[in-house]
Amino acid sequence: MSGETKKRISDLEVELFEARRDNNFLVGVMSNKPTLRDQFAMAAVTGIITRSATYFSPDEFNYFGKCAYQIADAMLAAREELQ
Repeated sequence: MSGETKKRISDLEVELFEARRDNNFLVGVMSNKPTLRDQFAMAAVTGIITRSATYFSPDEFNYFGKCAYQIADAMLAAREELQ
């Protein structure tokens, strides 16, 4: 296999990765348009934060953000099961 062929295969692999990524949930993030997953996560994080009247540290916000997306993923899975 020539060096030019290997380079073209590598370029195609990058293009394939980018196409798959664009078809994933990142499309909404990249275009600044919230996806349904983002909307579910926003609702979840609002509930998580408003549940307590205490001050939260930045580390806790990072944790809450991760939890919110886990809840959003569970909501999407439940939604798929019902369809």
